[in-house]
Parts: sequence; structure tokens; C-alpha cells
Amino acid sequence: MITLCTVVLASALAVSPTAAPAKAPKPCKDRVVAWIDKAGFTGIERRVAWSIAQRESNGNPNESSYPDLGIVQLNAPSWQHTKYWPANVYDPVQSFTAMRRMVRDMNWQPWGLHVKRGQVTYDFSAYGGWSSWHHQNWIVEPFERYWAQFPKACR
Repeated sequence: MITLCTVVLASALAVSPTAAPAKAPKPCKDRVVAWIDKAGFTGIERRVAWSIAQRESNGNPNESSYPDLGIVQLNAPSWQHTKYWPANVYDPVQSFTAMRRMVRDMNWQPWGLHVKRGQVTYDFSAYGGWSSWHHQNWIVEPFERYWAQFPKACR
């Protein structure tokens, strides 16, 4: 004989099918992205700045291959005595902030790129003395490789 208590207990123990709870996104733990964020980059520009930093210095803020200095390899003869030069070129946030000012005024041209409406194209106008081999192997190929490696948790 089934009692009311048994029916209530059975229905309380029944498992109803529900969707699995959504996994929380993994936090972005990349230190270079953190510096980029502090400098104020957002959207696609975060990924472009990260890819350039990886291409130029492997994300090393102390990279020094004169005349190019710091994490984004700012060229000292070109920029040192301009409004774009940071107080400390080896401070990554200051270097990314300088990069952001340059991007505001001249897009990504100093790094051989152009970004418009979320599309990245190449602009070699600052690299007129370079051959097409240099353009491909020192700008395009490394940028595209790092673009593909941008941390998924930071997208």
C-alpha cells in the first residue's frame, strides 16, 4: 500500500532534467594584456597591441635592441623628443600609453598595420626601404602568428 508520505518523498527525490550550470569564463591572467588594459586599449585594439608586443619583444618590457626600446620597441631616433615618448620606455603601461597616443594620431602605421572597422590590414609606408621579403617575414608572418595565439581567456 502506497501512502501519501511515500508519494511526497518519491516526488521530492525525483531528479528533473535541467541544463548544466554554465561554466564561469576563465579569467585573463596574461600580464601583457593587464598592462594593455591599464593603458586604456579596448576591443580589437587589445589583441592588436598584444600581438605587436609579442612580435616586437616577446612581451618583454625591458627589451633593448637600440634604437628600438621597450615592450613595443619604440624607435628612439624617431620618437624620443616628441609628445609620444614615455617618461620611462621600460615601463610597459607607459609604453602602451604612448602606443595608444600614436594609434590615435596615426593609426598603427608605425608598426606596419592599419585597423579600420575591426579589420586589420598592412601599411608598409613607414618601411619603404624594406623588401617584400622583410615585410612578409618581419611584419606580416609574426603578427599573424601572435594574433592566432592571443589568449582565449582574454578575448
